[in-house]
Amino acid sequence: MTQELQNEIEQVFRSAERIWDSQKYGDLKTLWDEEDADPFYLAEEQADWKIGWDALKKYWEPVPGRRMLEAIRMRFYNIKVKPLSDEYVFAVGWVRHDMKMRGPMKAWGGDARISALFRRKKEGWKFIAYAESHKTPVIYMQELYKKWVKIPLIHSITNRFLMQLYERNIHPKFEAFHRRIMDDENKEYKVSFKRRLSFFKPILINLLSKIIGKKVMPKAYIPGLIPCLNGRGFMEEDLNDVSKSFAEDSSKMKGLSLDVGCAYGIASIAALKKGAKILASDMDQAHLDILLKETPEELKPNLKIKAGTLPNIDFENESFISIHCSRCLHFLTPDELIETLGNMYKWLQPGGQIYLITDTCFSGPWKNYLPEFEKKLEAGDPFPGFIENVLDCLPVTKLPKGMTPHMNCLDPDTLARECKAAGFDIISAKFFGPARASSDYGKDHAGIIAVKN
Repeated sequence: MTQELQNEIEQVFRSAERIWDSQKYGDLKTLWDEEDADPFYLAEEQADWKIGWDALKKYWEPVPGRRMLEAIRMRFYNIKVKPLSDEYVFAVGWVRHDMKMRGPMKAWGGDARISALFRRKKEGWKFIAYAESHKTPVIYMQELYKKWVKIPLIHSITNRFLMQLYERNIHPKFEAFHRRIMDDENKEYKVSFKRRLSFFKPILINLLSKIIGKKVMPKAYIPGLIPCLNGRGFMEEDLNDVSKSFAEDSSKMKGLSLDVGCAYGIASIAALKKGAKILASDMDQAHLDILLKETPEELKPNLKIKAGTLPNIDFENESFISIHCSRCLHFLTPDELIETLGNMYKWLQPGGQIYLITDTCFSGPWKNYLPEFEKKLEAGDPFPGFIENVLDCLPVTKLPKGMTPHMNCLDPDTLARECKAAGFDIISAKFFGPARASSDYGKDHAGIIAVKN
């Protein structure tokens, strides 16, 4: 594209500005190819396209010789031009409009994206199609609010209202389509070479901290997951819905809550901030030391800690009003799982609740086990996600330090069945994705909330 062509197209837009400034909107037709039988025009406030000369003329001048506006000012900017041929040019850019309608309403203005198609004529370039388009209304409203910061409460109310309108406008066939796409994605597990390289920096930082004996929370080298110091799994950086429920519900109950297998205590701290009293337990004392360090001073009187490993750790019967256990139970064998759920039932007071999160065969490298999981599930195996040798799934040849040789991936139905067998009544049982994911169709985790009645 030559600068000459850019200048020629910009001059057409400058001519359009002069006509808008004159308030003689009918004169805009002089900038169009009047030999074109079907011009296309879409202004941002229109519900549909104006196609054909009758429609355009009625839009520009609904009543010939009479203005419907008191005044309008249009300015086109950031014009980009793409030649399609010697005869046709496509252009995009932005338009700023400011106007005052007739009547009591105040003047208002805004910016919109534009696109236009031009045809070369003897007298110069002429419009044959033109369209204006806003950004997504939510984004557009947020940008307008940034320019007027006096009413922050209205920002959030309006934003939520607009989002509800979007949510109610979803196509009825989209849910099934979305579920199919997510199911296909959940059956794949690939780590690109580029992503593997991105792991090295946080791994080196973590190694250096370990060498110098510095007790700090490691850096996440997999987005959203903080590695445990002992090599056994990860703690999510964000709270999932089940953990959020634990923090919220525990704060409303009178008594002590248990966060077992707490790692660095993201759920413990969240519950403490809500006003709960917490006993945080983990197999690694170093995790608990970091939790103490990360806990605000004013919350420490409500925090107790105890090192121990499931299923061997023990507590007094009816000690707790709630128990949270996130991403730990899948390291237990089926027999150890059954024993642990039985212990949790004894540790809870009547009316107390458990909040459990485990990995499934739709998570990370365990996706490699999905074909076997589905076979065992169909055959009626009571623990279809039990992987005897994790090296069959991991992209390594040697068992990582701290990792169990087995993995007991649990789906919601299996976990709910075992909770019922231990005496619990199920409140909710579901699949869900990583805490920072927005999809409702993720299957990375199984979540259970159950009550001891």
